[in-house]
Amino acid sequence: MMDGLDLPNLQNLTSVNRMSRFMFVICGLVAICQPLEAVVVASGGPNNTAPGRQPFFNNVGVIGSASAIYLGDGWVMSANHVAGSLPASVNFGGTAYTTQAGSFQRLENPTHSPTLTLYTDIVLFRLDSSPALPSVSLALSTPTVGSQVMMIGNGRTQAATRTYWDRTVIPGSANDTWVETTEALSNISGFQTTGTQEVRWGENLVNAEQFIIDVGQGDVISFSTGFDAAGLTHEAQGVSGDSGGAVFSYDGSAWSLSGMMYAVSTYENQPGGATTAVFGVETAIADIASYRTQILNVIPEPSSGLLAILGGVVLVRRRR
Repeated sequence: MMDGLDLPNLQNLTSVNRMSRFMFVICGLVAICQPLEAVVVASGGPNNTAPGRQPFFNNVGVIGSASAIYLGDGWVMSANHVAGSLPASVNFGGTAYTTQAGSFQRLENPTHSPTLTLYTDIVLFRLDSSPALPSVSLALSTPTVGSQVMMIGNGRTQAATRTYWDRTVIPGSANDTWVETTEALSNISGFQTTGTQEVRWGENLVNAEQFIIDVGQGDVISFSTGFDAAGLTHEAQGVSGDSGGAVFSYDGSAWSLSGMMYAVSTYENQPGGATTAVFGVETAIADIASYRTQILNVIPEPSSGLLAILGGVVLVRRRR
């Protein structure tokens, strides 16, 4: 999650069964170094310690000013726009681990999809030494619409209370106006963020699956979640800088890594852009199942059971 510097907005997103006047924006380009912010949770709870049933909370760490996921056997996953070249180190649990020279692997899109770009916005690399963390399981299938997922990202916490706005939609490009107001006079609300950084978790329901987003870093086969004021108790939304953060699914007996956060949507002229979580926006998540075979070609599946998230740049969403 990042705040501050914004790049020009390139294109509005409009889609069937989708709130109009949205834009998807990349979250977390370290090269323009905007501070990370954490997953925003509608309950306002701290959510900074692992839920009792979640074994992989500590597998989400810090890379520069964004997030990374420890997969196991020394291997780490993040977004290419976060770690476009081999980073010096990644921090897990307060310890910095140096990266292994020559280990950088950028993932490609499936060869059976000739309309996709060659490369996608996912990278793998190996650490010189392995943290004392479990190996994650990689999801075998894409989470279906309506299924529940847990989102974990590192960074700044949200403001203690909601912010309320009176939003006026005005025809034309970038004409909408937002006036901060009281709850009684508002028609939209959300959370701003502070400067405190920490790993946090939240939950949400998948609202779309198996679509493609062009991030300027390569097409990404994705699913998404929406930030709903009437959603789950710990309803979560990624914020700019959450790129490389993890999204897990639970099948009733075990957790698996289903996705990696890499982009969020914003309303036209949304105050704070992707640094603010406004109800109605979405988080775009790379679908791990679509890249599972390729990941396991880089990271051999161990016998112990490894089955195995750039402020303002707008993404173009295309159906497969």
